[in-house]
Amino acid sequence: MQSRVLIVDDDAEMRESLGELFSAAGHGCNLANDAIAALGLVDSQTFDVVICDVVMDGMGGLEFLDRVRRTHPALPVIVITAGGGVSQAVDAIKRGAFEYAVKPCGADDMRRVVASALEERRHPGEVVRLPRPSVPPGKAEIVGTSAVMRALQATIDKVARSSAPVLVTGETGVGKELVARAIHERSARAQQPFIAVNMSAIPQELLEAELFGHVRGAFTGAVQPRKGLFTSADGGTLMLDEIGDMSFGLQAKLLRVLQSGDVRPVGSERTHHVDVRVIAVTHRSLPVLVKEGRFREDLYFRLDVLPVVVPSLRERREDIPLLAEHFLAEACRRAPLSPVRSISPDALRKLCEAAWPGNVRELASAVERAVVFGVDEMTDPNHLALIPTTTPLNAFPLPGDPPWTLRRLSRAYTERVLADAGGDKHRAAEILGIDLSTLYRWQRARD
Repeated sequence: MQSRVLIVDDDAEMRESLGELFSAAGHGCNLANDAIAALGLVDSQTFDVVICDVVMDGMGGLEFLDRVRRTHPALPVIVITAGGGVSQAVDAIKRGAFEYAVKPCGADDMRRVVASALEERRHPGEVVRLPRPSVPPGKAEIVGTSAVMRALQATIDKVARSSAPVLVTGETGVGKELVARAIHERSARAQQPFIAVNMSAIPQELLEAELFGHVRGAFTGAVQPRKGLFTSADGGTLMLDEIGDMSFGLQAKLLRVLQSGDVRPVGSERTHHVDVRVIAVTHRSLPVLVKEGRFREDLYFRLDVLPVVVPSLRERREDIPLLAEHFLAEACRRAPLSPVRSISPDALRKLCEAAWPGNVRELASAVERAVVFGVDEMTDPNHLALIPTTTPLNAFPLPGDPPWTLRRLSRAYTERVLADAGGDKHRAAEILGIDLSTLYRWQRARD
């Protein structure tokens, strides 16, 4: 049966050239010069795919897309945008568009995209394309509809109403900085600076000057004064990433700033007041560091006013399909020549079953590799380079196997907990209920 294509564009030359292209390919084509006329055609006739320009007089392509998605959700819509309108195309993908093309559109690319849309129309169960959650304009996009993520979103909204310090904790790769940005963007400080600094990325001897600034001649190499990140963030938010890596001496100086709001640049005898909200971020257990004498207890209590815990990916596996689709769209945008456009059900199942010790960051990397190295329109499980699912069954003795010693069993279980903790030994020790020294001893255990 002949497929029917509806082409919507107020540019007559573009509209007619696309019509000729798909008519020559054997498709039945209808042309509409505006979105209102196209809506009438969609409601009165049957089409297999719609190609629509984004920028048109009257009703724009995105509004047309929204109307079609409400009344004909299974109808694939391909949007066309000018070279400078990629952000509009990405917005269209978020709203449910099947694909986008950038002008000038190559004939081969258009035929390929339409063929893919028609294939999905014929076999909707074989292509995974999930709607992305809507995000308020200008807000950090936190993807997920699971119960734990809904609770996290509610916590972010509440925390954003205050200017008190926040402590964001969670495993490596869960998206702690994204949460910190969301808190800032939903707060009254949203129009003021958001500055992030990684405590572990800057040598400790330079970190004080980086945070508080310095005067000229304060130390060798200080040929010009510097105002520091606290001053740069005045009125806004300063995110201190990996706060657990800050030196003990510098922690005391940070505590004074949090207590008074007064900053003294290195080499200066004068202080000045700043209004900065501090969001501390760490994958470490600060109570454990306090117990070990590596983190000041008074600073911990000063930072832990509003605690926010970001769940691991293992705690929100039902979000993996949404996250995979989100990362797929981003990866395709970065690699426009890749043929990959969708995820097969088997590949999606493999994603949902993986261990993900690296959490959301690891999932994003796996999808990125699948797009960059993919050779087909649809990924399959073989295209996904994944960490094996948790600890393999044969990592522990099976019925009939020789019995393990307690030492060997302790080491195997320790390795499993450590993998679940994303390699964080402090977190693993906390889960196991043991001291860090005991963890190291169990890891060294041999038969």
